[in-house]
Amino acid sequence: MERLKGKKQIEKLFVSGRSVGVFPLRLVFLKTEETNKVGVSVSKKNFKSAVNRNKIKRLLRIAVENHFLDLFNKLEPKYCMMVLYVGKEIPKAEELDTQFKLMVSRFNKKVLDEV
Repeated sequence: MERLKGKKQIEKLFVSGRSVGVFPLRLVFLKTEETNKVGVSVSKKNFKSAVNRNKIKRLLRIAVENHFLDLFNKLEPKYCMMVLYVGKEIPKAEELDTQFKLMVSRFNKKVLDEV
């Protein structure tokens, strides 16, 4: 699993990607020919302090590792994904964990509907 970087890739993801939401998370994804790539983002508008934004991003990366790693090995078409945190309060790790489980199940459902 690689990090999603590059302005063109991220722009393409947001223009033509699909999304799944479970408050306070939103997942935007797009099929790609390359390897699986994941990015995380936290709004500067909601969290002025870089310390808080970085803390939330760290929690998101850990959750992505825990929940998407097995899924990525099973997925045949490769995907680019961006996990966005859209809440206004700093989350607890346990809350993020439950929300991620729900988001992964919704993502699976949407991907299986495509096939």
